[in-house]
Amino acid sequence: LLFIHLLLIHSFILSYNNMVKLGNVDLFVVIAIVVAVSILLVVAFYLLVNYQHPDDKNEAYLPKAVVVFGFCLAGITVLMLPLDVANNEGYAGCEGYDTKLCGGLNMTLMWTIVFWMIPAWVFILIPWTTFYYEADDGMLMAGTAVTPNPVRK
Repeated sequence: LLFIHLLLIHSFILSYNNMVKLGNVDLFVVIAIVVAVSILLVVAFYLLVNYQHPDDKNEAYLPKAVVVFGFCLAGITVLMLPLDVANNEGYAGCEGYDTKLCGGLNMTLMWTIVFWMIPAWVFILIPWTTFYYEADDGMLMAGTAVTPNPVRK
């Protein structure tokens, strides 16, 4: 049912694609990218909220953002292959002589960006935010109570 719905949307967009031009980019591919990234963000945020520790409910927003965007980066990496196929990047005519079938997105640049983001995320951003998160030992306000602890003497 979802597949038929997407086909109907695709045919609707193709019928109006001549009226709304985004250069050489297929409008359906752009809408699919926006929808896929939105779904990835919602699912990543849901997983974070559902599986976070109750003590971290309103704390450590930067590490949580790194986790959410890490989930999205993993999903984008997987979804780049069908995007590359939908963009007809492997078609031999895209090199210059028959570009009317090409999607118009620079997939080589997109793959390069994603492949450089993965090691930057894994080797720089995740360790840094892990150390940032672990540096907070929760003792910032320790011993500052107005009334002394009645158990201690």
